[in-house]
Amino acid sequence: MNPRLRYALFAIIGVALGVYIGVAISNEDYAWATLTALASCWVILQWKSTIPPDAWFLAVAVFGYVVGNRGFAQIQPAAQIPLLPAEAVLIVAVPSLVARTAMKHQVGVHRDFLNYAIIAWVVIGTARLPLDLGRYGVIALRDYAMVYYAAFFFISQAHGSSQASERLLLRTMTVAFAGLLPAVVMVEVAPDLLYDHFTFRGIPIIYHKSDLVGTSLAAGFFWLWTRAGKSGRPYWYAAAAASLLMIGTMASPRAAMAAVALTTMLWIAVRRWRIAVAQVAIVAVASAVLLAAYSLAGRDIRTSAPYSALEHAESIFDPTGRGSYINAASGDPGDNNRFRVIWWGDVIDETLSTSPLTGLGFGADLASRFLADYDLLSDETFSARSPHSMLVTVFGRMGAIGFLAWIAVSAGLARMVWRLFRQGDPDGLGLASMVCVIWASACVGVVLEGPMGAVTFWTVAGLANARALREPPPAETPVAKAVALDTESAIR
Repeated sequence: MNPRLRYALFAIIGVALGVYIGVAISNEDYAWATLTALASCWVILQWKSTIPPDAWFLAVAVFGYVVGNRGFAQIQPAAQIPLLPAEAVLIVAVPSLVARTAMKHQVGVHRDFLNYAIIAWVVIGTARLPLDLGRYGVIALRDYAMVYYAAFFFISQAHGSSQASERLLLRTMTVAFAGLLPAVVMVEVAPDLLYDHFTFRGIPIIYHKSDLVGTSLAAGFFWLWTRAGKSGRPYWYAAAAASLLMIGTMASPRAAMAAVALTTMLWIAVRRWRIAVAQVAIVAVASAVLLAAYSLAGRDIRTSAPYSALEHAESIFDPTGRGSYINAASGDPGDNNRFRVIWWGDVIDETLSTSPLTGLGFGADLASRFLADYDLLSDETFSARSPHSMLVTVFGRMGAIGFLAWIAVSAGLARMVWRLFRQGDPDGLGLASMVCVIWASACVGVVLEGPMGAVTFWTVAGLANARALREPPPAETPVAKAVALDTESAIR
């Protein structure tokens, strides 16, 4: 084709599309504008950047879910496109991964236990989806999300094999966990400013669910701590300390507290004691300062924030909820423990009596029996669908077969985490710690059933596994050995 004719055709198409999009925007229809902008960004990034465009999209999603949390999770690019951020990234990233691996004549799956276990779990969940769609409709697809979010593992694992993409995602997590700190402060100090003015289509971009934010703060503590060891810059320790202390300000901090304790035990198991000593010192100093301030102000210490955090920590060891809690901010964590135990028992009993092997299915109401047992049938505000435990949710929806598959996935994750802890690389330590924190929180909370926790978890797990399968670089020269020893000393 004649070049002038080709350029003329492109110009005509561009003008027509521009006019159409302009008219649509004036009518508050942003669908074509959004698609055109995304396509343009894709072409520019593919042309100018060494990092694939889908890696940038994944980075934006991780940042958004960490900082924006529930608010970011509800954003849709256009009213006519019912796509939430996680699903939008999957629609872009999965075909890109398939095309990239096909062009390079590669397989997008590593031949290790964790990859095979995740594939088995996804296959088991997908096999029963058609039946559940016929029985429960679209709601089954929403519950099935806890399975298809595992696609982020393979996407990020593929990016973990590229130095440029891996660097982008690691830096994104640093920026996200550092940016979460002022976001939490803003939510606590001036929530109306965020909810009224920082919005998209009337939806707050930053809207926090306390238990999920507590988990992010716990994961951020370990990640920011390892940034100090990697860079040698002590201000990261201050950021990590702030992240740790902010956990206590959350309305539901217990899962995060338990996850921090469990992950710290792993650090101690590989003889890294400094982080545990630092945690004790940080909490002790902050508590002393706050308690002194309350005493000087003549206020009752039992109404203080440190006392509320203390009651939450004590309630972890009170599964039956028989303890006495007096701090108003604690919200009666004992009753919350009974709430969870009764719900878990009801789901397990119903699954065992109805369909122990294959479960109740995606879309099944896992709360019906619990509402009757806990006398909540008249509570019209109760809307939770998951019994606050990934283990119980998997068993309830997928039965013993799905549960055993999830245990296999967990075993693969544990093996990967332990390998990274033994290697001692700062990035590996940070990634492994985040995997441990989020997994532990998911055992006692709604974390992996939704995108706020699942996208971060599977992305981190994929990067961690790519690093775990990578042979550690040999320290052949005296200089390299000295650098390795310095890094080791800083992390300890």
